[in-house]
Order: sequence, then structure tokens, then C-alpha cells
Amino acid sequence: MFPFLLLICVMSIEVFMTFVAAERMESAARAGARVAGEQSRLGALDTARDSLPSWMQDHAWIDSGDNDSGGYYVEITYSLPVVFSSVPLDLSITRRVDMPHV
Repeated sequence: MFPFLLLICVMSIEVFMTFVAAERMESAARAGARVAGEQSRLGALDTARDSLPSWMQDHAWIDSGDNDSGGYYVEITYSLPVVFSSVPLDLSITRRVDMPHV
């Protein structure tokens, strides 16, 4: 019974941290896209990286570019699992925010 409860606890922590990471990535992508829209992509990547929590900054992949509507986008990808990285899952979560050029 104890191993089952331990597995449930570990999975709950991982799912919670995945939701936290997704929310933080969304906020960071939005901040980076806002800077890209205002300053023409200068500093968008730095703003997005600085907006991430310290435990995500070194492992997140951040991209910025022009979108199809004449504006800019910032996309952040982070590999899973978040907490228990020794588990060999080949999954990632991605958040992308498009911003018009103002």
C-alpha cells in the first residue's frame, strides 16, 4: 500500500509543477511578445528569459520571430518531467504568444 501512495504523491507533485511551469511560460512569453511588439524584437528573448523562474531559465528553449500578421511571436519550450528529471520521458510543453506590431 505504501508504494502505491508514494507513487500517487510523486505523480501529484509532478502534475502540479507541470501546471506551474505552463503558467509561468505563458506569462514569460506574453512579456517577451509585448517587448517585441513595442521594441521590434530587441530584448524580447532576454525579457522572456528573465520573466521565467530561476529553476526554469537554464533549461527553457526560447524563440522569437515574425508572425504571419505582421507582428511578432515568442515561443517557449520546456522539457518534462519538471521535478523528477531522472525519468526518461521525451515530452515537452510549449507556449507561444503572438503580438501585433504597434
